[in-house]
Amino acid sequence: MEVLLMFGHPPGRFSPSEVASRLDIDRNQAFRCLRTLQHVGFVRLDDDDRFVLTPLVEQLAASAQPQTSLISAARLSLDDLLQATGETINLFVRNGETLIGIDHREGLKPVRLVTQLGQSAPLHAGASPKAALAFLSPGEQAAILAQLPSYPRYTTSTATSPDALREELDVIRVRGYAVSDGDIDPDARGVGAPIFDAAGRVTGAVSVGGPSSRMTLQRLAELGERIVITAHQISRQFGYNGPPPTI
Repeated sequence: MEVLLMFGHPPGRFSPSEVASRLDIDRNQAFRCLRTLQHVGFVRLDDDDRFVLTPLVEQLAASAQPQTSLISAARLSLDDLLQATGETINLFVRNGETLIGIDHREGLKPVRLVTQLGQSAPLHAGASPKAALAFLSPGEQAAILAQLPSYPRYTTSTATSPDALREELDVIRVRGYAVSDGDIDPDARGVGAPIFDAAGRVTGAVSVGGPSSRMTLQRLAELGERIVITAHQISRQFGYNGPPPTI
């Protein structure tokens, strides 16, 4: 399926070697995948010895259902993340320069974070807000950073310097996820990653977190890798065909 999704990217025609290189797999494996897709009719071999899509994909596209809501698209991924981590999960949708909490899963441990749905959060603090901010366009980021002095300072760890927050956003883009280390609640830590729509725009974010006593640096790193995978799964439900937000 990853090979098939490759054809949604330019130039839309690939040799087995090019598929192997892009997906970092063995050439023989890439060739077998392409032959399987060719056998069922999704791709054909063109005159330049590269594979291209066939009109069969148009038949599938015609059967595609209208875009679902973010809550519906994320439901199974949130359930899986809860079972895998046992920590509190939060789902946010973007509303201009804020995120709004629209769904959550309560942690399974006796001591856990408690969140409220419907709260609106600016994008300067918290794992999900900072994850969303990091992947906005430069113009959108600049507009928000210019307003930073007017945003609430929740704790002594809340960012107040545009330059310092800009540096943190650079790290987030490289790493693929944001870390909240007491910048909203001094006793809480978590990680968050952005959710993209079919056009590659940030449409929301998802986070997982817990008490600082349990969220060690190693634990945050482990959860960070997992939250990127979860966010990417949800993004795929919205037609996003790009890679996970990691370099």
